[in-house]
Amino acid sequence: MIKYDKSTIKETKVKSTETVKEAYVFLGLTLVFSYFVFWGPLALFKIPTISFVSDVKGPFWAIALFLIGGFVPSLLAIFLTWKKEGVSGLRLLGWRIIQFKLGWRWYVFTFLIVIAGTAGQLTINKLIGNTFNGILFLTQLGNFLPLLILGPLSEEIGWRGYALGRLQTRWNALTSSLIVGLVWALWHLPLFMMVGTSQHEWGLPFFGFLVGLMANSIIYTWLYNNTHQSLWSAILLHWLWTYATQVLYSGVTRSPLYNWLECLPYVIMAVVVVLIWKPQTLSRSQKTLGYTDNKRDSSDDVH
Repeated sequence: MIKYDKSTIKETKVKSTETVKEAYVFLGLTLVFSYFVFWGPLALFKIPTISFVSDVKGPFWAIALFLIGGFVPSLLAIFLTWKKEGVSGLRLLGWRIIQFKLGWRWYVFTFLIVIAGTAGQLTINKLIGNTFNGILFLTQLGNFLPLLILGPLSEEIGWRGYALGRLQTRWNALTSSLIVGLVWALWHLPLFMMVGTSQHEWGLPFFGFLVGLMANSIIYTWLYNNTHQSLWSAILLHWLWTYATQVLYSGVTRSPLYNWLECLPYVIMAVVVVLIWKPQTLSRSQKTLGYTDNKRDSSDDVH
């Protein structure tokens, strides 16, 4: 019979509580900075910044607030990691970003997710009776590399690199994904009221956006947990998804019906992931896939 050390169990619970609190603090501060420092004031006072879908261009200071605001999740995660764990924590975080050895199957899965999601959205667009010029995927390739910065690197160090693992020390993978997805969507909320953004100019419904991001968050967790918590897996998926989404946004015919249905392909994929891989870990491994700090044995980092 296995004997459990009560002091060890208590210490583990305390550490889990402290760790999940770190995630809550990060998520709360991210929303505070978005709503009250960077994007919120711009949305409230209808101050134009710079638009990627129209000719809107505002003052330099507003553009600076808009762009810096997009980096809040990653910059805040880097700061909090440094504050708590120092240089060694930053080193571990950096290693997870360049953890490229995912296994060929997970690279294939990553591309297939975006291909399937894009194909599903194009199918919805066609069934509604609209057309799409596929050549846009080629003509906009010049935007592919810059999009690595705007979205993947500016956000993922925070969402998956900092918050997700810490949440999984207390909640299962599905619940943790939904928490991250909810805050991820709420963080974008000011963009729906900000002059010049695609969310504002195209009249996207926030609820549909929310459902889509929460579904995506489940898929991201599935990749993250199955690739030994590789932050690169989330960055790559976010990168491909951002590019595909930008191209689709520029070519599909917007209608209220399409706006509500466009999240459906990713919702279906998220449901499939949960049914097959189960909510506890969303991976084949049945152990808890929570956050581990830089004090762990370095041998754990070799896969």
